[in-house]
Amino acid sequence: MVDIHVNAHATRLRFLARFAPQNKGSEESFLKIVRILAENLGSSARNPKWTSYGALEIDVFAKGEADFQTLLAAVEPMAKVEFTRNLDEVPKHLEEGQAIELAISYFNQERYWESHEILESVWRITKGDEKELLQGMILVDAAFAHVQKKEPDVAMGVLRRAVKQLEWKERYYHGVDIQAIREKARKIIDDGKFEISRI
Repeated sequence: MVDIHVNAHATRLRFLARFAPQNKGSEESFLKIVRILAENLGSSARNPKWTSYGALEIDVFAKGEADFQTLLAAVEPMAKVEFTRNLDEVPKHLEEGQAIELAISYFNQERYWESHEILESVWRITKGDEKELLQGMILVDAAFAHVQKKEPDVAMGVLRRAVKQLEWKERYYHGVDIQAIREKARKIIDDGKFEISRI
């Protein structure tokens, strides 16, 4: 899938940042402030996602590292910077088990987009039933990312697709309890309501 924002900002660096606002006010107000600060620095802040506890995860397109650091300094009086990542840096190679472990860690931190990306790197080199299972896990991440984007109907549709692919001959896959994931996903579908949980 081509990200049109990347194409529109091809000469800029792309960062990911998560901000936990100190004051639990309006999400839209905080997002507007972050976007205005970014624009004033010649950058842009796009693709907002909200955690269950009110933190904003957002893509920042900046001319360089210095501009991004200036934006962080401008936001810091209002929000804790939970993490940042330069998305243009080539990720270090991870063995399959390490990648799965990192993806689960990201999932448990509500870093669903990053979990999705890591699982996709493993999915690309697998085949057969394992590829199908990984696709199901990727779809679970995608569903929760859509929840963060405030798209519950899309999220539910993606989760329904995921459940069909979460079949595995054993209960565990690299230490991940696939049966528990499948049961949690089915419960969400049956209840018609997403609940944030850990794997």
